[in-house]
Amino acid sequence: MLRASKVNFSGLNRRSIGSGAPFLRRINLVMPFDRSMSSTRHNWSSSTDYSPITAHSYINNDDILSTISKREIAKHLKNLGPFPSYSNLLNPQHFYQNEVLMEYSKKDPHPVSLRQLAGYGRSLTKQKILNSANFVRIELPIRLAMRIRDLQILPFGIVNNFHLAQIYESYYHSFNAFRKIPQIKTLDQNDKFCETLSALLDDHFFNLSHLMMGALEVSILTNLGREELDNFMSSMIRSRISRRVIVEEHLSLSENYRSNPYAVKPPHFLGEIFQDCNAAKHFNIVADTVKNSMIPIFPKKENMPDLEIEGDLSTSFPFMVPHLHYMLGEILRNSYEATIKTHGKMTTKKLPPIKVTLINLDKNVIFRISDQGGGISHDHLKTVWSFRKDPAGARRSLANFHRIPGLQLYSDLKVTAAGSSIVETNNHTRHKLLHQTSLNDLEPTTKTKKSTLDSLIDRPYENKLDLGLPMCKVYADYWNGDLTMNSLEGYGSDTSLTLRKLGYHSNVLQLDRA
Repeated sequence: MLRASKVNFSGLNRRSIGSGAPFLRRINLVMPFDRSMSSTRHNWSSSTDYSPITAHSYINNDDILSTISKREIAKHLKNLGPFPSYSNLLNPQHFYQNEVLMEYSKKDPHPVSLRQLAGYGRSLTKQKILNSANFVRIELPIRLAMRIRDLQILPFGIVNNFHLAQIYESYYHSFNAFRKIPQIKTLDQNDKFCETLSALLDDHFFNLSHLMMGALEVSILTNLGREELDNFMSSMIRSRISRRVIVEEHLSLSENYRSNPYAVKPPHFLGEIFQDCNAAKHFNIVADTVKNSMIPIFPKKENMPDLEIEGDLSTSFPFMVPHLHYMLGEILRNSYEATIKTHGKMTTKKLPPIKVTLINLDKNVIFRISDQGGGISHDHLKTVWSFRKDPAGARRSLANFHRIPGLQLYSDLKVTAAGSSIVETNNHTRHKLLHQTSLNDLEPTTKTKKSTLDSLIDRPYENKLDLGLPMCKVYADYWNGDLTMNSLEGYGSDTSLTLRKLGYHSNVLQLDRA
């Protein structure tokens, strides 16, 4: 096998970069590349089919990333080798370790319904806690192996993408860690297990943003079709939700048993990660956040569209607050932005309102959001739900992703010299680790643990990602709901969000979406 230092650069072009080295492909997309770098000067190919690497970056020259020394970036040319230097996992030995993964990927995940969770958590015993811990210990490696295998069978130029490679490494890290945990027989062992679970959730909180950026970079290429990309993204996101709900539920059960082991919960109890949500209240909370993000393009907040809520104002249902806020936030962002852009320059008076209709049915709640933002063309409506964007739009979205405060590009995962995964817990007390949840605490405004959704919900207006609606549709679908849109071009849009009520009666195998 050739070492990176022996790679022949003379025929290097965009095609070879796009299908081979993740970091150099990233240079091609992110950073202007300077031929004058003294330590890496080469005779570039003069092929008429492909131009040499040029400064066709999606990052503007005034972006903070452009201040990075090109000479420093040039050192990463060694990543042209088959195994990237930033990876602690991807090495020549990794291929031989794959036999273990294949055995796990052939196993079937165990189906779980919310009704089972509700019944399980009503009254807790020591044995129930231990059974729950061992279920998580056995289940997570199986579900992770399935997704790792999905990544492995992607085309080489896709799986070798920088962002997807980060996800691959973090998933394999967790897979290695969980498959080696022995049976949990005592409550003390469960406490340590919960610390590990909490630490891994912190370690992997950046995976959702990497997945979204990976989809955008794949959109710039041409070797994965729209349908294939959408199916891959939907599968990865649904599986991520399912795994995290299982983990969060066990952390919640463990904390409940620790604090009050003899408490009996009401029949409809699902766990602290599911809260009773008053629809009108949460619409107003999210609308205020969206309005604040729109101030850069419309400084007079008092003249922004009012949110007029009608219908069954008492509508309340159990749900996960971060998921609900994310879906409502992305829908309202679109409505507020469209209304401001359509009417903001035509008048200095109050802009037309955004109307929300709440419909409370036996098994579902339906939210209809209507605006006068001019609507969208029917041709564009066909692709609005897709993760695949046109190359120019993908580059703009990627640039905005890099501007989101606190975005983490490189993982902090650690391994031993022999390749075993290391999980380091923080110096928090066990009680604090167990009490916190990575999706959020009981109050939606309390942020005591890392959450990617928090960063996406609170991002400034100018950081447009163009993935909000396809993301929301996957979240709605996961909870057996739906998201649709009708547009009257020249007038406005009607968006309908349907969510299934998650109660004790629900026997749908939500958590089976491994």
